[in-house]
Amino acid sequence: MKDKAILGDIHPSGQLLLTIGIGLFITIITLITGILVALPVTGKSMGLLLGGLDARDPENLNMVRYFQIISHLGMFIIPSFVMAWFFGRKIMKYLYLVKIPSGRMILVSCLLVFAAVPLINYVLEMNMQMSFPESLKGIENWMRRAEENAQQLTHTFLAVETPGGLLFNLFMIALIPAIGEELMFRGVLLRIFDRWSGSKHVAVWTTAIIFSAIHFQFFGFFPRMILGVLFGYLVVWSGSMWPAIAAHFVNNAAAVTFYYLFHHKISEGTFENLGKGSEGLIYALVSLVITIALMWWVKKAGRTSNPRIE
Repeated sequence: MKDKAILGDIHPSGQLLLTIGIGLFITIITLITGILVALPVTGKSMGLLLGGLDARDPENLNMVRYFQIISHLGMFIIPSFVMAWFFGRKIMKYLYLVKIPSGRMILVSCLLVFAAVPLINYVLEMNMQMSFPESLKGIENWMRRAEENAQQLTHTFLAVETPGGLLFNLFMIALIPAIGEELMFRGVLLRIFDRWSGSKHVAVWTTAIIFSAIHFQFFGFFPRMILGVLFGYLVVWSGSMWPAIAAHFVNNAAAVTFYYLFHHKISEGTFENLGKGSEGLIYALVSLVITIALMWWVKKAGRTSNPRIE
């Protein structure tokens, strides 16, 4: 009885509602704590910090970065461990962190990200061309403004001038999201939807849709969803969270690094633009074949070393 999870037996719908509620509560507490810690350093009022800082102001940029990290801890990382304890008791096992995959599995998972680049770029280009009927133009305009604001913030974060700034971005944009988002989406939520639907395929696709939607970048919805599907199957077929974390990190780290190289005119952006333009479909089809082949290998290797995950 001591090992029995407190909320392990409640219906998955209840677990989902609890995850949302407790997640929001922890997010609020973490942000308030972060603000209280920052007050003596910034000299700004709590009202101003609560209202949000303009990242375009260079004086605010480091503080915005600080709150970016704090919010990610509060939204994803801390709630993931809390919910894993409530639902599974054995936190590491519940979050698929116990099994350490082979070096070959990690390598293939990272190569998968690069193999999927042309496919992702092709889908992104199609997604960017999405157009709504005249009656829904107001919604489309709102979505495009949200997309532009998100891209502007991303560019502000990425436009660093020093290797030290690059390393910090790798920590803030690549490492922390890779850990936090995978623990929440491919850990907590994937288990909930697996129990609810009785199908790991439904669980993978559902969590991928939520994963993409929660970023509120609507014109990048489908490529991000595809990445979510790949990360989900990496967990399901390998029986471990680590390949998905590694692939997620490599995906984000590559975007951060390529932006830095392009920003400093070290790279012309050739590789990261594969799949776009007039020949995009050809590259996308080749990318699709290679991606499927690598995922087939992951499934086969995972089945050999770990016939089923619990």
